[in-house]
Amino acid sequence: MTGSDDDYGDAFKKAKLEHDQQRQGDAEARRLQAEADADAAVLSDVVLPQLEAAAQKLRPLGGKVDIRRYGRSGKMFLPSSVSFRITDQQDQQDYKAYEKGHESRAYLVTTREGTVTITSGHGFDRTGQPVQPKNVSKEVGIQRRDDVTIENVKKLIMRAIEEYRQDRDQSPA
Repeated sequence: MTGSDDDYGDAFKKAKLEHDQQRQGDAEARRLQAEADADAAVLSDVVLPQLEAAAQKLRPLGGKVDIRRYGRSGKMFLPSSVSFRITDQQDQQDYKAYEKGHESRAYLVTTREGTVTITSGHGFDRTGQPVQPKNVSKEVGIQRRDDVTIENVKKLIMRAIEEYRQDRDQSPA
């Protein structure tokens, strides 16, 4: 069998096209993985340390930061979202099981492809999502991954502490 020069050229063009498409797919997969890793890193490197620092400061005062991590991404199993709320350990001990202690609203911080969404609701449902969630990203000034700074996360935690205080002040004595 002999092939014409066009057959060789066509076969090479087809092989090169397939190779280029595969490389583009690999590059896109690497880009998406890098995005996911950066999203998870902002949660584990900025949000979680600030929540843990707040928990350490509140614990001796009888407060508690209820921190929950959801999903895992990447090789290091970093969280893909984090939720938290501020509660009062003492009040939870003083109330009967069916009565509620004092607490802030529940906050859920999720990141995806550089976009950060913060939702807030009254407590957590069975899946760990805030109940009747409201998107508060714009209100708290955190909408992009670059907005997740130590200072902005501190402001978010202070907002939750203020909500805890308001819940406590509105409760009957």
